[in-house]
Amino acid sequence: MFKQLFKKIPFPITPVLIVLIGFLSALGSLKLFLELAEEVREQEVLAFDQQIIQWVNGIREPVLNHIMVLITELGSKTALALLLIASLIWLAVKRKNYYAMIMFLVASAGGGLLNLALKHWFERQRPEESIIEALGYSFPSGHAMGSLIYYGFLGYLVVKSQRSHQEKTLWTILFSILILFIGFSRVYLGVHYPSDIIAGYSAGLLWLFVCITALEGLYFYNKRRSRR
Repeated sequence: MFKQLFKKIPFPITPVLIVLIGFLSALGSLKLFLELAEEVREQEVLAFDQQIIQWVNGIREPVLNHIMVLITELGSKTALALLLIASLIWLAVKRKNYYAMIMFLVASAGGGLLNLALKHWFERQRPEESIIEALGYSFPSGHAMGSLIYYGFLGYLVVKSQRSHQEKTLWTILFSILILFIGFSRVYLGVHYPSDIIAGYSAGLLWLFVCITALEGLYFYNKRRSRR
């Protein structure tokens, strides 16, 4: 009954829901980013930054240090670039989904440029004590922003695929956990403030929404054109 009802609706349900959820998430992300940015522009270390860093300093140990270094590498520019190349080849050769391939590239490369511009706009220095060396400014976190955009877009492709509901749920959970752990690893290793991570997620989610909305628009336009 419901399937027959949905077929009568002149636009696809899933893309509309994706865009609606993304729009609400993007609004929340923009608001959060602007609030954090205002505090950072005043060159202040936020109270919750200090509290979380103090807690993290208390749980550090040699074995965990090595684990966090490995995790943080999954959000590095090199790792994400290699993964992106593999994903683009897969989309082009295996799926022949050229729209997704182009927007995946735009999302990842554009997100990197946006992060670089934001870092130079705010010019926030990194925390003084760190386990590993990191170059450049701190706000917003490039690892947090890049990992959310890449793994988030990958998750979107999985949700749009023909995989089973269980597989989609599993991959969504795995990608979400990985994104969160990459962000936490940056605070643990002492190269970012927690507010850098939250700002990276916020900016990344906003940009990801823009790219996914553009891709859904391309799909919708292409379907309508093919029906004529």
